[in-house]
Amino acid sequence: MLKRSLRFLLCGLSLSCVALPVLAEFVPEQTHVEVLGDHREHNWFWIWGSNAPNMVDGRAYLFDDNGRNLGQLSTGMWSNGLVLSHKRDEVYASEIYFSRGVRGKRTDVVTVYDAKTLSPKHEIEIPAKRMSALISSGLSVLSDDERFLLVLNFTPAQSISIVDLENQRFVGEVAIPGCASIYPAGPRDFYSICGNGGFLHLRLDDQGQVLSQERTQPVFDPLQDLLLTTGSRLGDTWYFVSQKNNAYALKMTAQGIEPLQHWSLVSDAERADGWSIAGNHGTALHERSGRLFVLMHKDKPENYQKPGTAVWVYDIKTQKRVAQVELNEQSTAIGVSQGEHPHLYSLDWVVPMPKLFTLWIYLTAGDAGLMPLLRQGINLYDADTGEHLRSVGDIPLGFMNVVMPW
Repeated sequence: MLKRSLRFLLCGLSLSCVALPVLAEFVPEQTHVEVLGDHREHNWFWIWGSNAPNMVDGRAYLFDDNGRNLGQLSTGMWSNGLVLSHKRDEVYASEIYFSRGVRGKRTDVVTVYDAKTLSPKHEIEIPAKRMSALISSGLSVLSDDERFLLVLNFTPAQSISIVDLENQRFVGEVAIPGCASIYPAGPRDFYSICGNGGFLHLRLDDQGQVLSQERTQPVFDPLQDLLLTTGSRLGDTWYFVSQKNNAYALKMTAQGIEPLQHWSLVSDAERADGWSIAGNHGTALHERSGRLFVLMHKDKPENYQKPGTAVWVYDIKTQKRVAQVELNEQSTAIGVSQGEHPHLYSLDWVVPMPKLFTLWIYLTAGDAGLMPLLRQGINLYDADTGEHLRSVGDIPLGFMNVVMPW
């Protein structure tokens, strides 16, 4: 009986073997580089930040508006993010590296990335002084013709490194004591905001050498109403918001700086109700419609860097609020795409669990109980109607603090 069973079993195995299809030759997947299309034809956006607590490996991530991750860049120690070219298919990052990872000889470089492959094209070494800060707006800027990149330094002495992108070389360094954050104002003119409420006006020649520099008279009172450095530009005018909820329009040209407008972002009743500006990068401007988007929350004016719960929209011509967008989550940064049908982006902090459970943790353990649970996400809204379009959750863990439409 046992012999017969074994015979049937062997026969079955043999028939099974005959019935199996012939497998094709195994071909391993080959390494290759994906090539992106023209970003101008898509709704894409970047997010970037220091990647805390892993600051040695700063990151920038590229997404499309459907939430698909298209690529990423590793941008060195405590990333200051990217500078996006509008005239070339290139992306620029001022990066810091150490020969032993977190120690050893420091090297600062401007890395030029190919915008379609996200591969590095070349590096330009600059003085090992680049400033690292939570607010990355204005720390590296392009001249309007994109010939030169200016990088802010802090040792704590303040200076600017000038890089010639066309000839791929470091040109020189200029001291700007008492000033910080850089604002382009033409092909060869730049302004830097100073501690006394004035600006330093810097002009370069066609080789990138300093042709002239002079300080302006104060255009705001930093002791009475401190301006945030995250300005938004429309033509030759930069728009700033202040700690005490005012908006300032400053015209910056080769001829000088001129205050144009100054208005309150909140009414007396809203101010009494506690409404105030919010976020780390809490302003954005849609150029075609002339609308200024400002992140807001209810809190004390000195807590202006805390997350916001709403975006208020202003017509810069009439200086009136024309819309309000209630956000789905608490946001630290916003961005607005350009074009005929713009999108509003918010970079948010979320607790990925039911709201009642989140409330219970907050009531029993306070902020300290919620901090380990926080994750970041992105929400997209119709910038014209305020309609919520979609959420992009589960973005890579690490502190991101800027969202920038491309």
